[in-house]
Amino acid sequence: LSAGSAGEIRPAARKALMNLHTRVSLLRFNADTQLLLMASQAKQEAFRVVHVGKGGVFANWPTAGTPLHHVHTADISPSSSALAIGNDRGKVLLYRLKHYS
Repeated sequence: LSAGSAGEIRPAARKALMNLHTRVSLLRFNADTQLLLMASQAKQEAFRVVHVGKGGVFANWPTAGTPLHHVHTADISPSSSALAIGNDRGKVLLYRLKHYS
């Protein structure tokens, strides 16, 4: 933390995630804040899952073959066992997160 000119507190960033190259349109944490979903509607396939504790993005998913298209919304189930992603084609893609099942 640092103090600004008017005495306001400015927290220092813990990590900068530079994995999306367009404006971020979605940020969503799971129930225990271990995972962070981030997406951009501006570019196809612009969706990443971040492990907050490790501060890194899952590099193995989504792959080039994952048919996400333009992601409009996403959420994780309360138990973190399922991930739902809604896209511009009116589809909702449902994925099981085996680690959390």
